[in-house]
Amino acid sequence: MKKTIRTLIALLAVAAVVLSFAACGSKTDAPAETKAALAGTWNANEAEGCAYTFNEDGTGQWDAGEGMIMNFSYVDNGTSVAITYEGSATAQTWNYVIEGSTLTMTDTDTGTVLTYTQA
Repeated sequence: MKKTIRTLIALLAVAAVVLSFAACGSKTDAPAETKAALAGTWNANEAEGCAYTFNEDGTGQWDAGEGMIMNFSYVDNGTSVAITYEGSATAQTWNYVIEGSTLTMTDTDTGTVLTYTQA
């Protein structure tokens, strides 16, 4: 009986350790394939010379054309991206879909839809 109790306690201890390691992951991080899908440069279809560049480290740049570049940080949630431009305290959130080499972004506040082609 003592051996069974010791075995049960050992199994419970192992289960507790495994669960504590599993709990260390962040649920807000986008899956690696999502980050890889959004990462890169996307040229605006509606505005020639404009482009978003999303770096895998959560930073990026908006090239508004004619030498006007705005740095930003972003959080990718897999189907939406929250972009906070340098100097701003408020994030702009866009729902997005990637189909082949086309990125379609919809502003969650205004409903504006913009498309981009992967560079």
